[in-house]
Amino acid sequence: MLLKTNKPTWREHLGPAAVIMVGVLAVVLVGIVARVSRSDRPAATGPVTGSVTDPTLDQVPIPLPSPSVSTSPAPINSITIEQGSVPDSVDLAHEGKIDWVHWGEGGTYSLERSAAGGFAILEGTPDAPRRRHTLSPERFRWSGGTPAAGNDGTTSGIRTCGADNGFTLSAPATPEPRKLRLYLGVTAGRGLLRIKLSTGDLVTGDKAITSELVEDGDALKTAKYTISYRATGPGRISIEWITDESFSSDCGGVALQAATLF
Repeated sequence: MLLKTNKPTWREHLGPAAVIMVGVLAVVLVGIVARVSRSDRPAATGPVTGSVTDPTLDQVPIPLPSPSVSTSPAPINSITIEQGSVPDSVDLAHEGKIDWVHWGEGGTYSLERSAAGGFAILEGTPDAPRRRHTLSPERFRWSGGTPAAGNDGTTSGIRTCGADNGFTLSAPATPEPRKLRLYLGVTAGRGLLRIKLSTGDLVTGDKAITSELVEDGDALKTAKYTISYRATGPGRISIEWITDESFSSDCGGVALQAATLF
């Protein structure tokens, strides 16, 4: 009778080996999968220069109130007077961009004015005695006028005689700055210039806006007055050029040659 030995056969060795091989393969496979998943992730990078980042607490902007809209101050009644000498020749049409007027070329009560001025400069009712004169040491010329279309240079004007006599003028006043230039004269007397706006009395201290021109002799002393003004609203500026005192019984008083508005 044959006895069985305890030596295992090859089949008995194969089973445990297969189990070990499967375990090894599983471990290798897990490692490969982990490596692949790590390689698929994008590389970490630092912040890009110039890119927008979330502000920190101290960088959060604080809303500020909107600035108030500045407004121009409301116009006020204002008048300034500048006295100067009259140039040898005055071009009224060139200077009077808005309007211009000349007195006395055609006669005692005549006036020559800009045909396009719209009668901006007006003279009040002539209730004082007046005379035409040709005493001006300066000449006035113009073009584009009516009824005289033009003049190459005249010394004419008008004058009045005796104390308290004179001339009144007016021109438009608006909130926009304007300039009214007067060419005035006086002979053997003291002339007083008074100015006011219809939108309110203009005063400097306790005195109205005035200016004086004095000539002791019989010659005609002339001056150029530039009046810069503006008003609180639409109105007119009023001018009085009055003989404050006469030094002669032979027609001492004030004279009026021309005016321009610009």
